[in-house]
Amino acid sequence: MASYRNGPKVADGLDERYAAIKAAQPDQERHYAAWLASGTVNCGGYEEMASALGLSLDVASGTISYADSFTNPSLPFELWYCRHGKTTGNTEPRVYQGYVDEPSNALNEVGLQQAQDAADKLEALGLDPDLVVLSPLARAADTGRAFLARKPSFPQDRILTWESAAEMRFGDWDNMMVKDMPTDSICHLFYLGQNAVVKSSGLYIDPASGNTVPGENFVEVLHRTQNMLSTLTETVDGLPSRSDGKPKQVIIYGHSMAGAALSVLTGNGKQVDGQSYLGFDGKYIMPNATPVKLVDAA
Repeated sequence: MASYRNGPKVADGLDERYAAIKAAQPDQERHYAAWLASGTVNCGGYEEMASALGLSLDVASGTISYADSFTNPSLPFELWYCRHGKTTGNTEPRVYQGYVDEPSNALNEVGLQQAQDAADKLEALGLDPDLVVLSPLARAADTGRAFLARKPSFPQDRILTWESAAEMRFGDWDNMMVKDMPTDSICHLFYLGQNAVVKSSGLYIDPASGNTVPGENFVEVLHRTQNMLSTLTETVDGLPSRSDGKPKQVIIYGHSMAGAALSVLTGNGKQVDGQSYLGFDGKYIMPNATPVKLVDAA
């Protein structure tokens, strides 16, 4: 099995290491301010991108919040989301697990069972989807296939794999352990400060193919996800009405950050405790392999 780029997972002294990283947040914020001042960050462009989504972006802190102009989307279908089951990357020590599909990013034994458990939950809910959208990354696609395996007659042309449903691209932070990143790196503001602007300037290089993947920030993930939602609406509009008269149902199998973006865009974003801005990482993400209804049909 492929290993993480900074070595095997070792949890010794992990609490102390995380505490040291958190204590260095003022240094990380100074580096972030310098990065913004470098002239290499399209601050105005990110503000416009957020504003077009009904969100307010405070570039100085990197935080996002709902603007007065935000309205919950009115969709003619039920929208469900299911994050993938657990992988080694979801267990401590934490890893930046984004647009990566190495063997170490596959569902582990726990995750494989969670995929079956998620299928049990969907069956118990009586969900009969008209369309299933899969991320191209195996950990999410395999979680969805556990459900689809129970529906051998499900039309293959109603199972769509979309790049736009993939996880956030972390660039050369991808598959790096949080504990091994420089203590004063701005990468830590992503989860410590719910910073939607920070991103890597380096490329992730897939060890199998040699393909490179640039990083993106959470504002860009939101923009990408909004485009996916528009495409999804057009696709569902083209499906025939259900014979049982019920609203059409869609389920997307995806990821933590991709799911957080869709949660924000559907009005399900969560405010950080005691703050006015939104959280999208850590305790604010969806749990593994748990179907969540994001939107009721209008």
